[in-house]
This record gives sequence, C-alpha cells and structure tokens, in this order.
Amino acid sequence: MPDSAAKLALRISRRLAQHAFKEILPLRADVGVVSFTFDDVPASACVAGAQALERHGARGTFYVAGGLTGALEEGKPCHTREHLRTLLATGHELGCHSYSHIRCDTLTAAELEQELDRNAAFLAELGVDPRTLNFAYPFGAYAYNAKRICGKRFRSSRITGGGTHEDSADLNALKTHRLSDVHVDAENYDALLQRTVRRKGWLIVNTHDVEDPPSRYGYTPEQLERAIAAALAAGCKVLPVNAAIDYLQQYAAPANA
Repeated sequence: MPDSAAKLALRISRRLAQHAFKEILPLRADVGVVSFTFDDVPASACVAGAQALERHGARGTFYVAGGLTGALEEGKPCHTREHLRTLLATGHELGCHSYSHIRCDTLTAAELEQELDRNAAFLAELGVDPRTLNFAYPFGAYAYNAKRICGKRFRSSRITGGGTHEDSADLNALKTHRLSDVHVDAENYDALLQRTVRRKGWLIVNTHDVEDPPSRYGYTPEQLERAIAAALAAGCKVLPVNAAIDYLQQYAAPANA
C-alpha cells in the first residue's frame, strides 16, 4: 500500500477507534483524582520518581516494556528487574507498555497479541497478576484493531494527550497530560489540576525519566515534587491507576440504583 494510502487508512482507523469499544466509567466521586504514571520506566523514575511520591504517602503506575530492561533509552539507563521488584514491594503498580516498545497501531492482530503475551509473561515472573494489568500505548499510537484487542485484555488502556477526564472516562482510551521538559500539550498542568478539582474529575499525568537535567520526555525531581504537592494541596486523591479505578467505581452507580 502506498504511503499516502496507508496514512489515510491509519487516520480512519484511529478515528473509528475513538467511537468504538468504549468502556465508560462515570465520574461521580466527592473529590478529584490525580494519577502519576511513568512510561518506559527509566531507572531515575524507579528511584527519584518513586521516592517523590512516597514522601507524600502516594504511589504511582509504571508502564513497563520488558524489552527495555537493562537497556538505554534517550541515552539514559532504563529499569532493572531489581528496580521493578522494589517498586512492587513498596506498593507501586506495574503496567504493560508492550514488550518491544513498538507502535501498536500498525501491527497485525497476531503480532500485537504476541507482543502483549510476551510482556505479560515478563511481568508475571515478577509477580504481577495479568488480570489486573493496565496498559499504555507506546507513543500513544492506537487504532481500531488495537483498541479492540487491548480492551479485552486490560483493565484500562491509556493514550497520550487529551487533558483531564470530566464527567466520564473511557477506560479503553484514557487521556493523559504529559509532564515533560518540552511543553507539548495545549493546557498546562496547573490549569488542568484546577479543572480536575472543580469538576471532580480524573487527571492522569505521565512522564519518563526523573532527573536534572531531564530528557525531552522527562521531568526534574523538583518539578515532580511540586506537581504531587499541588495535587494534594488542592484536595485531590493521588492514586495509581488500579486504585483510582477502584475508588471511582465505588461512586459510579447512580444514587437511586
């Protein structure tokens, strides 16, 4: 298929995915929720990122691609198995980010299933229950077929960008705000946090490395510390993704149900 036709087909597939395979979670909690997530799980996220959350009595979700274990990304070291075991032992959540950190929107169904099976096996070796796994699309790249497959396998699937959730969230295409050294989202964190507080919504943020200086996808420890403190000071609950879903589901049913 020529490049132009392939790009058009991908755009159509992604547009269809926005309206298909939805799993809607109503947001009716008493307060807003903020979830801090880390993609690819650089070593600095396992240490400085986790410690920043722990100092505030909070925990995060770390989306792991098993193929990056012990490797370098953006010139920075990624997690080791020992890092991941420590995260689990201290109450953080490990999620799935494919095994090879590969775009999921261009894979065949068989290729995608193989990627996800391989990463599930990797995480299971560390003690992660595959029935409670949450997923983040590498590069935010999802499409119709990928959303169909991931919607069946994971408790939630997260894209990149889109801001905060208000009134409801599609668990099969959770939005996020990117905390990074290079500003890429239309609204900044503080504005989204205030909207989350007002609307009692759910704000999911993501970053990569946590060090100074950070990569273009990362954040400094001081910046992350301020973001966590601001969420708590605003009255939000700071919860990893699984705990956030548990909390929000308690309020999801209508009062007269």
